Amino acid sequence: MTEEFELLKGKYYLVEERTPDISYELFTGAVSNGRPGLVITRDYPPEVQKRYALPDCTMSWLTHLVGENHINPTALGLLLSRITNFVERNKSAIVLLDGVEYLISQNSYDRILHFIHQIRDMTIISEGTMIMPMDSRVVNEKELAFLERNLEILDSSSVRIKGRRFLFELEDGLLKMLSENER
Repeated sequence: MTEEFELLKGKYYLVEERTPDISYELFTGAVSNGRPGLVITRDYPPEVQKRYALPDCTMSWLTHLVGENHINPTALGLLLSRITNFVERNKSAIVLLDGVEYLISQNSYDRILHFIHQIRDMTIISEGTMIMPMDSRVVNEKELAFLERNLEILDSSSVRIKGRRFLFELEDGLLKMLSENER
């Protein structure tokens, strides 16, 4: 049986999952318990807010469109500044970076690795928490090893959240996620 998972301060978590459901549930739990939260997402924020029933949090959209709370995915300095400012202003902040695959597609892998290392260092110093869901199929084995070497890895197949343990099963060639309560 798995233990309930608690997000620790000063940690940067890589959650290897095809869809960011577990990452959003971890984030929602932390924000519901009083931690200030920031979501950086490739998906349209109102849809993300609705899909995951997010509590009150700050959201920014990774897009080439100009607008309020929009961040150009190639402007990594601005993105780093947005995250750093939020974490420095909010004690025990939690940040969900959903869209690293998109960032990799818009920049080089090396630039994104450098960016992730900068955020990791800032997270440690500020005692914030980062969650980064990622579909590991978008990078090669060597690139994934670089990420896994410096980040806390969550095995999404055995994370227990709010009394539920997520299980993954292969059924008819499709990955299917079930919660223990649905079995």
